[in-house]
Amino acid sequence: MKFLRRVGECPWLVFVGLVLGAILIFSRYGLLPRLELERDNRNVAVVVDYREMLPMAEEAGLSPEATLEFLKKKGVVGLMVKEYTAEDIQYEPGPDFEGLRAGTAADMPIFYRVAPAPTWQLRQSLETTRKILSEYPKVAVVSPSGEIALGYPDLKPLAFLLKEHGIAVAQTEFSRQLGAVQLNWLAFPSLIPLHSVTNEELLVRRIDRAALHDRFVRAAVERSVRLLVMRPAASGNVASSLESFGGEVGRLVEALQSHGLQSAWPRPVFAGHPRWRMHWLSALACSMAFLLSLARYVRRMNGTLDKPMPTAEAVLFVILAGVLASAAWKIAVFARLLGALSAAFIVTEASLTAMDVAAADRARRYWRTLLEASLFVTIGGLAVAALFSEPLYMLRLMTFSGVKLTLLLPPLLVVLHDMRRRVHPESLTEFLSRPPLWGEFFLGLALLSLLALALFRSDNVQFIPGFEAKTREALERFLVARPRNKEVFVGYPCLLLYVFAVKSGLWARYREVLRVGVVLGFSSVVNSFCHYHTPLFFILLREFHGLWVGTVVGILAVFAVKYAALPLCRKIHFLAE
Repeated sequence: MKFLRRVGECPWLVFVGLVLGAILIFSRYGLLPRLELERDNRNVAVVVDYREMLPMAEEAGLSPEATLEFLKKKGVVGLMVKEYTAEDIQYEPGPDFEGLRAGTAADMPIFYRVAPAPTWQLRQSLETTRKILSEYPKVAVVSPSGEIALGYPDLKPLAFLLKEHGIAVAQTEFSRQLGAVQLNWLAFPSLIPLHSVTNEELLVRRIDRAALHDRFVRAAVERSVRLLVMRPAASGNVASSLESFGGEVGRLVEALQSHGLQSAWPRPVFAGHPRWRMHWLSALACSMAFLLSLARYVRRMNGTLDKPMPTAEAVLFVILAGVLASAAWKIAVFARLLGALSAAFIVTEASLTAMDVAAADRARRYWRTLLEASLFVTIGGLAVAALFSEPLYMLRLMTFSGVKLTLLLPPLLVVLHDMRRRVHPESLTEFLSRPPLWGEFFLGLALLSLLALALFRSDNVQFIPGFEAKTREALERFLVARPRNKEVFVGYPCLLLYVFAVKSGLWARYREVLRVGVVLGFSSVVNSFCHYHTPLFFILLREFHGLWVGTVVGILAVFAVKYAALPLCRKIHFLAE
């Protein structure tokens, strides 16, 4: 009790520092196994389709064996061989024994694609697969081909057959195949993530070879994909030359090695490690992050942020943190709810901390609040990451359910805070009781449109416009760990513009739009920590780049407004008031 009394007598900021230190210490119990696994999981294999290789071999005047030796020297590690159906009019239905024999002779691991089959042929197809796995031990990984996985809706026979022979399943990214998810669950933990781009996708989406190269590097470095199926350039049935394709493979391997990866056949990483689940101390770290963010928000709403922490509140904080941690540790649904709410309140507190700049403060006050907010959001993000850094989430069999909440709830909480604390010139009651202003109407409509766009585009990369894709590629080439656009072009620039507006006495009624923009930026930061398949050090580097690049963009935006936009807009009252 003496210790608690000392804590209670300490200033609020001291209590916050102690809690943040405890969160960091407790988070390590969930993050250390993840870091160890990420350190060991460095093998990446470039795989080539046997049948797509043959036209290049014929054009070069080489035998398949000589072609495989050439590609192995360039960096190809594995060979993809698939089973044919009646739809493959160029070949007889059934296993591609020629490709199997070629891969075996070249001593290359084989990625075997099992074709779908009608229900009445399921037993025969499974028996054929069994013989293939027994007679060709170089088959190292298997994945169903076609729109429907072999055996769907009952994937247990196929999964049991693969486990019986110790064969891993290729977990294809962004797969829409019926039965793929069920097979991944049944095969867990013997899964190896795979990325593949079909020739049809290359043509339809107009993906050039440079963009394809960047896409493969991003998949391996950013999403921990370990099998990369690379196809030659094709226009109709005309393949690229063997020499040019070999050069592309060589450049890809060099790029991967520059990121600390090595060209070798990967293993199912979780199959070689004891399966772990959520650590209670990790749950405690996330619970403390949630309660601390919530407490700071309540204190802000009541105007008591800097008041000392009473002993009773300190005791209640510790008890509640333990109760929430125990509930999350035992109940999976509660853990997901805790993670989502923690992320939302961490975003809210980090945003309010960053914007806690008074008009009379000097510039250095801004840098201090920005660093405080960055430290808080990083520690909070690590706490959420520690809660879910376990195999099911790292392999994306389960996904974080709070992404949409971190885009919706924090802006609402910040607006409510601003209305209550008169950061906005009017209270909520005053705002609702007067007629709307046209400027507010249009800005509100623009803000709702931006929020809707952010929600729609989360996890919908196919809707990214071309100019944005080029910007992303340029940032990736320059920085490796590309910062997210909502941080660089929305969050940090809005923060600097808001500080400029406060210190210049501008746009009092319209600053709320900038404040919500800041919230969207910090939402992006926390969501980055919720990508559990991304290496943790990569996330930290990405957020560092987001901080300084976003600040530079913000400074440029302030100069543009101050020295170009404002002089031109003095006659427009609502922009210059």
